Amino acid sequence: MRRFEEMNDFKTFTEISSRCYPGMKLNSKEDKERYQDHREKMNQEDNIRHIALYENTDMVGGYVEYQHVLNLYQQKIPTAGIGTVAVDLPYKKQGHAKAIIQRFIEDAREEERSLVQLYPFQPAFYRKMGFGLGPALHTFRFHPSQLPPFPTVDPVSVLNENDKEEVKKCYKSWANQTHGACQKANYEFKFLGLEDYHAAGFKRKGQIEGYLVYQFEQQAGDHFLQNDLYVIDFITISQEAYQSLIHYLHIQKDQVRSIKMPTFNEQFSFLLQDPCHTDEELLYRIYHKTSEQGHGLMYRIVDVPLFMKSLESHSFGDETVKIGWKISDTFMDEENYYVYQYTKGHPSLVEEKADIDIHIGIAEFSSLMMGSVTLEGLINVGYARTVDNQHFEKANRLFQNPTKPQCWTFF
Repeated sequence: MRRFEEMNDFKTFTEISSRCYPGMKLNSKEDKERYQDHREKMNQEDNIRHIALYENTDMVGGYVEYQHVLNLYQQKIPTAGIGTVAVDLPYKKQGHAKAIIQRFIEDAREEERSLVQLYPFQPAFYRKMGFGLGPALHTFRFHPSQLPPFPTVDPVSVLNENDKEEVKKCYKSWANQTHGACQKANYEFKFLGLEDYHAAGFKRKGQIEGYLVYQFEQQAGDHFLQNDLYVIDFITISQEAYQSLIHYLHIQKDQVRSIKMPTFNEQFSFLLQDPCHTDEELLYRIYHKTSEQGHGLMYRIVDVPLFMKSLESHSFGDETVKIGWKISDTFMDEENYYVYQYTKGHPSLVEEKADIDIHIGIAEFSSLMMGSVTLEGLINVGYARTVDNQHFEKANRLFQNPTKPQCWTFF
């Protein structure tokens, strides 16, 4: 008999996690004790729940649920995230993972959280469960001298735990103006007190308008003078802060071999004097490698009417058209049909005949609504289907220039 309970046996969950995620390297008694203590401590946070899965009297798996407030096109909505999904090795392929995700979705619906998120161990696995890809993340790697200098801007300051409240305010301001961003809990700013993390910030009249978090790394065989700088966070809410932090990275050119910069900004390469990656590889004919790209965060709309109601003040474009969405959700065994009137891009649910019907899966619909992909892109590869009528171009133009989400919350 399968059942879910609020977790209280963190020792067993630690043992399960050590087998499901050997990369955590929970190999010693001390490692496992530290991880167990961490889980018990995190369980005290208001936005975190640990859920255990039992088969009769045995814990066979579990997961961690995170509650977030997300900026959805300048509207704040409650969402849920799931992480550390674990099913003990002897119990794999018995439908437990499916049961975990279905329970997670059902809980989100009951709590009126119309959108859920996760970071996949394997995107294809969760795509079958109805999660759609989020935006691509680019990581650039370059010598600091390739960044432009901004010598006239005010310099940055080294940040420490005394700056925590101002750092939190800066991040909150950024999140309030950025689609896809989640508000962060207090524990997510612990980097200010960690010995192997460094932080610098731009201040104006005592208020932080941008901050940079980074670590120094070395490659195998490096001597003590060879170091790479890995950017962890780069948050700014003003042009001056952006330029000051870029200048700070630029002046590390005599000490740092390379900078690794993650960003959702596809145009970051235009900032660099030489945009070439330090690998100096050619990708195709005479196209130089400038960055590496990957997908991480995935989205799933679990309550379409509630989610779309949050979008009533948002305009996807200038078009006016009535679209009938035929949404297939094979994972939850659901088929739904909704007609939305887009008036100058603003959606509203109507009980009228659609100008055009579009057949789409919930994963692709989630990616489309979040701005991660265009309708044309989905139509071209068959992930969305429609009859090419006189309203097709209107529907196509409506989702032609999406605002892509940005999220620097990890769970």
